[in-house]
Amino acid sequence: MKFLNSLGAALLAAALGYGGPASAMPAGEPQSDSGLVVQVRGCHPEVVRHYVPEIGRTAWHRHRRPDCRPVIVRQPVVRDCHRSVERHYLPQYGARVTHRHVGSSCRIRVYDRYDPYRPRPGTCIQIGPIRYCEY
Repeated sequence: MKFLNSLGAALLAAALGYGGPASAMPAGEPQSDSGLVVQVRGCHPEVVRHYVPEIGRTAWHRHRRPDCRPVIVRQPVVRDCHRSVERHYLPQYGARVTHRHVGSSCRIRVYDRYDPYRPRPGTCIQIGPIRYCEY
């Protein structure tokens, strides 16, 4: 037990005698190495639209690595190409339309309400109590 007490006292005396308080950094410009500093906020690789101070306006852009310079890109085109039958607004028709997309070009196939007096087509679906068919 005496040995542990004397070892603890020796370590404490060594720490106080040799280390002393930590010295403060000199005032002035912060020093940085461009290889070690990485900008965390504002440097994104994905395309987004917000204000870019370098060009002075809001634009669609991404940032190039490693220097984080903005690269202006065209507005990304979001394709609505679902294969299931859905009902939502289509700008081409100017209304909510029950439809699905087919083929590699995502052509629109419109589904109308089932009409028993029209010849029955091959493709029909039931949404709730209403039957829609591709005429």
